[in-house]
Amino acid sequence: MHLILTGATGLVGSSVLDAMIKAKDVTKISVLSRRPVPLAEDAKSPKVNVIIHHDFEQYDADLLRQLSDAQGCVWALGISQTKVDKE
Repeated sequence: MHLILTGATGLVGSSVLDAMIKAKDVTKISVLSRRPVPLAEDAKSPKVNVIIHHDFEQYDADLLRQLSDAQGCVWALGISQTKVDKE
C-alpha cells in the first residue's frame, strides 16, 4: 500500500512515519516536507521517498503523478505551539 504523509518532522508526524515504516502492509511512503526528514534519513528504508515541497496550496503535474497511486494520506502538518498566539 502506498501512503502519503505530511508533517513528518513534527511530533505526531514523526511517530506516524515510524509506524508506517514498521508496517508490513505499507510498501511505499511519499513524505511531503518543507525540509529534510531526519527520521527518514536515519531509517534508510527503501520504501520512504521524501519530496521537498514548500507550497502546500499548489501541486504541479509531476508531483501529482508521483502521488497518483497512493491509497491514503495522513495530514499531520501543523504549526509549532511556540508560534501560536496566546490570545
